[in-house]
Amino acid sequence: MSNVHIAPEGTSRAGERIVAHHEYPPIPIRDFDWQAYFDNDEPDDDGHMLTGNGPTEQEAIDDLLMKTED
Repeated sequence: MSNVHIAPEGTSRAGERIVAHHEYPPIPIRDFDWQAYFDNDEPDDDGHMLTGNGPTEQEAIDDLLMKTED
């Protein structure tokens, strides 16, 4: 399941599309069930891209937005 959101005004990437989806990894901890990332981002040379994670969709989006401010 994936949902698309728009980064809010006042953030460094305002207006960009954020994709959030439910991962449900096979671990007992539910803190990483949701993952969020910017739709137009590409992985870096090491294959990593900026993502946010959280137990809920909104917390994953908030985590992603917080990481863009760092």
